[in-house]
Amino acid sequence: MRVKDPFDEINVAKRKAVLYTVCGLVVVVAYATVFPTQLALVAMIFAFILMIMLHEFGHFIMAKRAGMKVTEFFVGFGPRLYSVTRGETEYGVKAFPLGGYCKVIGMTNLEEVAPEDEPRAYRAKRWGPKVVMAAAGPAVHFIIAIVLLFCVLFFAGDYRNERQTTTLQKVGQGAEAAGVRAGDQIVAIDGTPVHAWSQVSTLITGPAGHKRAAGDTVRVEVRRGAKVLDFVVTLQPSTDTGPKRVVAGIVSHVVVPKPGFVAAVVAAPRQVGEVGWESVKALGSMFSPSGISNYFRILSGDKSTNTDQSKRFVSPVGFGQLANSAVKSGWVTAFGLLIAINIFVGLFNLLPLLPFDGGHIAIATYEQIASRIRRRRVQVDMAKLMPLTVGVLAVLAFIFLSSLFLDITHPVANPF
Repeated sequence: MRVKDPFDEINVAKRKAVLYTVCGLVVVVAYATVFPTQLALVAMIFAFILMIMLHEFGHFIMAKRAGMKVTEFFVGFGPRLYSVTRGETEYGVKAFPLGGYCKVIGMTNLEEVAPEDEPRAYRAKRWGPKVVMAAAGPAVHFIIAIVLLFCVLFFAGDYRNERQTTTLQKVGQGAEAAGVRAGDQIVAIDGTPVHAWSQVSTLITGPAGHKRAAGDTVRVEVRRGAKVLDFVVTLQPSTDTGPKRVVAGIVSHVVVPKPGFVAAVVAAPRQVGEVGWESVKALGSMFSPSGISNYFRILSGDKSTNTDQSKRFVSPVGFGQLANSAVKSGWVTAFGLLIAINIFVGLFNLLPLLPFDGGHIAIATYEQIASRIRRRRVQVDMAKLMPLTVGVLAVLAFIFLSSLFLDITHPVANPF
């Protein structure tokens, strides 16, 4: 939740600001024209900016409903390009389209507020309105995630509960040469009956200590129609990046459940909750002593087996790389990335530290409890919390710069 524009002090003439913004838009349009395959990536970036604006709109709506005075609501930061005042609020667009903010008066005891406006300041309100207003931004992200997940569930299917079958979707490499066809159903491998696809990998590669090598053979029994056929498949080296392994060249047919409208409405919030809990555990893991140690090993260039390269922060550059890969994989994957980003941003904003929304919630809660215990109004002195806030900002700056360095020098692997 931003209470003011961090670039408000930049002194640029309005004409120059408009010129620079138009030039930036021309560059974006030209890029999308020259590289039409990147148009969807540009759309993803604009979707991210829209997500931030909806976050601020959540704060704006709840502040207005609580009777707080909102003096500004802007898209972007920096010099004003256009604005109009309606009532007590100035609405407009600024030069740098990096999100936006709404300005609510009296967010802390350090801000000077006119005496006649003090009753409408954030700090003057009761605990309930303050918490609802602060929590509205993160809540918007969860709502966005639920809506996007509903679209995936209803129009594409429930990919979180997809099931691999023993029927083959396609064949290649050794299996195709041996005579196995797409549509065949795996019955047994080397005489061991196969009842679930989870058995296949171990039966093909062999148990630990007896791993098969490229050129080895396995006997694959399949059901084709009413017949059961037996093939000898020569294993081939995998072409995937990562640990070397052998493959038979068979791919499972995946069944994706397709819930109806009501089932999708019910499943979307539940699955957002499941992903949220997974994100909480991931955040806890990354900020644990072992997670921090792992991150510094990644920064140092350590590529040993005890370093998990996937547990790292992603900068805007990395997000662009992931967004590009997601868009190429299809709309379901792109929506999945937006769902994950919204859940992560919503949770991250609930951290009970300033400048996050969770910090304002924690302060309001402390003031409420302390006021009841002491039987008088208690208001936190924000000046005493400034060192902690500066420390949090320093950590965020380190995360941003280090992740930017990693994303430039060691681009994130395509997870899609």
